[in-house]
Amino acid sequence: MLKNTIAVFTVALTMLISSVAFSHSSGHGTPPSNEQIIAKASRDLVVIVDKSEPVEGKVLGASWKGSTTKAIHDKTFKHYVVSFTQTEEKRTLYILLNTQGTYLGANFDGKFKEL
Repeated sequence: MLKNTIAVFTVALTMLISSVAFSHSSGHGTPPSNEQIIAKASRDLVVIVDKSEPVEGKVLGASWKGSTTKAIHDKTFKHYVVSFTQTEEKRTLYILLNTQGTYLGANFDGKFKEL
């Protein structure tokens, strides 16, 4: 009788431990909100400006950091394209992010090979 009780307890404990081990977040939770994507792209824009990284051969001036017109330009299953309009230069910059928020590139026409 004691052996059966111990066996049942062991099996139940094993099942409990294995279900807890497999219940962790695997990164497939809720997708980021538009606000989170725009905020991440805004941080990437600041890095581009601060590091003087050229976009299509042009170094962006500090005024790009103050772009007030920001929006999700395009959203696919794997990518987000965020647009930033700079009123002084009358141009729009597009930043490409993957669904994890990793910066993949920037340009002025919003067309990326990855899409």
